[in-house]
Amino acid sequence: MMRIKQIVAGIVLLAVFIKEVIVANLQLAYAVLFVRNSHLTPGFLNYNLRGCSNLEMLILSHMITLTPGTTSVYLCTEKQELTIHAFNAKDPESVRSSIQKTLHYPLKRVLLS
Repeated sequence: MMRIKQIVAGIVLLAVFIKEVIVANLQLAYAVLFVRNSHLTPGFLNYNLRGCSNLEMLILSHMITLTPGTTSVYLCTEKQELTIHAFNAKDPESVRSSIQKTLHYPLKRVLLS
């Protein structure tokens, strides 16, 4: 039964990740083509990874890097913190919340199922 939950969680994670990549591509293309540079706020932010395994940190950092508009810059396993560069970091808390909801939580469900 646990194996089935893990497989279903993996399929959900894959679907959510593909959707996020497509949406991020469209948002980035729109920003590059139509938004003035003065309206963009690129920046760095830290994402808390306390309580995560090394495997979870590694997979999440790669998923963030593969999503257009965000790049994992530095993974500190001692502090359990990931430094991310976001193409538009006007609201860092919104970026963190989006990562938590769309990538991190589904990944936890796969690894902990």
